[in-house]
Amino acid sequence: MRREHFETLRPICPVCRDAAPLVIGQSIREEADDLLEGILRCSNHECSREYPVIDGIPILVGPIRAWLAANPLQVLLREDLSSEIESLLGDVLGAGSQFDITRQHVGIYAADHYETRSAEGVLDVALQHARAEEGPVLDAGCSVGGTTLALAQRTGALTLGIDLNFAMLRIASRALREGHVRYARRRVGLVYDRRELNVERSSHTDFWCADLAALPFAAATFALTASINVLDCVSAPRETLFELARVTHGDLIVSTPYDWSPSATPIEGWLGGHSQRGPHHGSSEPLLRSLLAESGLSIVAEEPRVPWRVRLHERSSVDYKVHLVIARRD
Repeated sequence: MRREHFETLRPICPVCRDAAPLVIGQSIREEADDLLEGILRCSNHECSREYPVIDGIPILVGPIRAWLAANPLQVLLREDLSSEIESLLGDVLGAGSQFDITRQHVGIYAADHYETRSAEGVLDVALQHARAEEGPVLDAGCSVGGTTLALAQRTGALTLGIDLNFAMLRIASRALREGHVRYARRRVGLVYDRRELNVERSSHTDFWCADLAALPFAAATFALTASINVLDCVSAPRETLFELARVTHGDLIVSTPYDWSPSATPIEGWLGGHSQRGPHHGSSEPLLRSLLAESGLSIVAEEPRVPWRVRLHERSSVDYKVHLVIARRD
């Protein structure tokens, strides 16, 4: 966790949401201005909750006990295993195991962000329309960090990537701090190939773990917020949109393929994709527009079908046409 980001963004406790900012309660390991291991504490004495910083990534999640209980592998997974041992573990644990699911998801998004750069292409289309005001930039749902690094490069602003998936944030953190990424890319079945790629480092980028539906920031913290292909992957899309609008005083970029799944989002939380008997006949786009308006934002540009290709394995890819919206505070 870079101190420049911590001091500039002044994060707040995601539980009490008090105006009192978080403070560094304990620094265990640091390099220059980078806190790699430590503990953050809520400065509201009636709350005083603590949040760990692990591998340079602060975990600012309100229900942290439940989150850690549900995601121990993401936090505790070793990164120093050889590809041979990793392969053996994958075979033993088998398809559908948490290890297999994590490895698949990380590999899919890492290949997208650092090889094909398809998500970065969606971002570039959005930046043709968005207005960059002076101030920090947020990549909400940054995954493995490729779009965050692209945002930092294109805007030159202090840039923060936020995601709830710690395993993906580890990839992003390695790119930031070591200048390379390493991940297993699925070939077929349980067969993976180790990939190692060099990445241009950024001195004004950082990555934090937080819930997009309960962002640990004061209102109007960010001059520009981008949320690329994330909205249909969160548990609470409406709350996420309202939070993104709350922390943004400039433009908000939202893109999504509306690829709804009950494993990610309860059906009652979907924006469309069901209830064909309703006024929008199951369409998602009108609901997104109305929620943005409800948040006090006006749509300034819209692209209905921006291509985004995701590689699943060497014989399979998914071609999406994402809905891209750029909205601005009234």
